[in-house]
Amino acid sequence: MLRQNNEPRGDHPTQKPIEVMRWCIGHLPEDARTILDPFMGSGTTGVAAVKLGRKFTGIEIEPKYFDIACRRIADALARPDLFVEAPKPPKQETLSL
Repeated sequence: MLRQNNEPRGDHPTQKPIEVMRWCIGHLPEDARTILDPFMGSGTTGVAAVKLGRKFTGIEIEPKYFDIACRRIADALARPDLFVEAPKPPKQETLSL
């Protein structure tokens, strides 16, 4: 199924279009270098952040969506935009309780 802009629907029930999140992040000040998404879902905010050359930290409780987000963000990092400086490779960390 496609969205109104012909972008395919994603892997998450409330997944946002990447362009919406690029627009949101693009309105942040330039010194806001790291984007935090505490409810990462399928990682659309992370994809938009790395495409705009920003660092990203995401938190997701559901392993299925966490794995999807990691894959999507890694894919975005593997295909950087020509005129955007790529951020350093991601580092996955585990929270110990």
